[in-house]
Amino acid sequence: MAKRPLKCWSLAIGCLLLGLLLPGRSAADEPRSESAVPGVTPGGALARIQAAGVLRVAIDATYPPMEFLEKGQPVGFDVDLAREIARRLGVTAQFIVMDWDGILAGLTSGRYDIILSSMNITPARQQQVDFVEYARMSQVFVTTRGRNIRTEQELAGHRVAVQTNTTSQRWVEQLQQRGVAVREIRPFPGATECFAAVQSGQADVIVIDEPVGRFFSRRDDSFVITGQALEPEPIGIAINKQDSDLTAAISRAFEDIQRTGQLKQLSERWFGGELGQAIKPQGFWSFSREVVLPRVLQGLGVTLQLTLGSGALGIVLGLLVALARISRRRGVRGVALAYITLFRGTPLLLQLLFIFFALPLLAGVRLGPMAAGLTALSLNAAAYIAEIFRAAIESIDKGQMEAARALGMSHDLAMRRVILPQTFRRLIPPLVNELAALSKDTSLVMVIALPEMLYETKQLAGTYLRPEVYAWAAVGYLIIVVTLSALAQRLERRLEARGT
Repeated sequence: MAKRPLKCWSLAIGCLLLGLLLPGRSAADEPRSESAVPGVTPGGALARIQAAGVLRVAIDATYPPMEFLEKGQPVGFDVDLAREIARRLGVTAQFIVMDWDGILAGLTSGRYDIILSSMNITPARQQQVDFVEYARMSQVFVTTRGRNIRTEQELAGHRVAVQTNTTSQRWVEQLQQRGVAVREIRPFPGATECFAAVQSGQADVIVIDEPVGRFFSRRDDSFVITGQALEPEPIGIAINKQDSDLTAAISRAFEDIQRTGQLKQLSERWFGGELGQAIKPQGFWSFSREVVLPRVLQGLGVTLQLTLGSGALGIVLGLLVALARISRRRGVRGVALAYITLFRGTPLLLQLLFIFFALPLLAGVRLGPMAAGLTALSLNAAAYIAEIFRAAIESIDKGQMEAARALGMSHDLAMRRVILPQTFRRLIPPLVNELAALSKDTSLVMVIALPEMLYETKQLAGTYLRPEVYAWAAVGYLIIVVTLSALAQRLERRLEARGT
């Protein structure tokens, strides 16, 4: 009897162990589903990207015009192409700036979904990742107009500018070893320095990637692409090999971009033409019509707002300050004199910077660029306009005031009815001069990033290396001044006709 409980417990424990072991064995024997494989999301990479709503795109951002940073934001041909692809996938593109040396490792480790950064398709890279080819690029000769260097043999006797540690430099060095008598190889750290060297006469020709050559030739039509140095090599979008569904989707999206002409539009925008075709440099007039005038007209609108707005406020405030300046109360005169001395005695630029940058720190008053610009210009103009009003008022014969007072008018009533109407015609010439000067002073607001006319032309001149666009800013300011003068003359004639 005593042994029976022991047998029961032994049997129970044995059954429990068998029950635990059997499910494990059956689970191990069953084939593993795709969801159980580490690193693989059900539905594939495309489903994961569409669920997240974001396509993570790695770029190097140091290769204009393909991809680079402008005001801290990624721009360029590759960037625009990535956005078009993402749009066709129903998501938005998120750009991750990576160093070139580690960009492939980041893709294979899953830090981003694709690399769209002008990556050459090579056999070694094809073993690691898949590619969707989207362009072919070669090395080209770029020189100034008047030179005609079309072949590698014609490099003989010339100073050749190249970027340091690039295919271009290695190719020219190989030419020297093969017997082409290149006069001198001049390596520079960047493309900008290469073009500056040719422009200043320190080099004769540049050997550089075709997109870069097209980009700078587009910006400055004194440069021209004269020939092709190397056969075009394919560049592609790099995608993880296991993400075959994503590769197929991107391939379809790219085919749609080609079919609809969007790829050609991007090439026109960034290169001035499709890669592998001859570029037609933009002349001054076509460049002005297509690029400059829309931006200058936009800036002109801001300049007019500043001129008219600050002019109107300056006239009203200037009149009040002028009346305070000639007040019979010493305290009022002192405040007006202090105001005029302060704003006439300090630079307008300093006043603008103080209002925009210092006022928020000192008084907690934060003004936007337009409000700060209007405030600074109005306060400054009022100080000068006040003196114009004061001089005009004091130029009226004192007998006018005495006669008005003799008729029983108060001082204020005599000022409104007798003195000020007579001063108005005398105000017109100096007031127009002040408004003309004010229209030109609006250019100072560019320091607080308000896109007025000079700001826009300065941005264009720097971006496209076309300093001649400043001529359009000069034309814009001239139009404003001439228009103000014409309106003033017309107003004077009307007043003379009325006998005012």
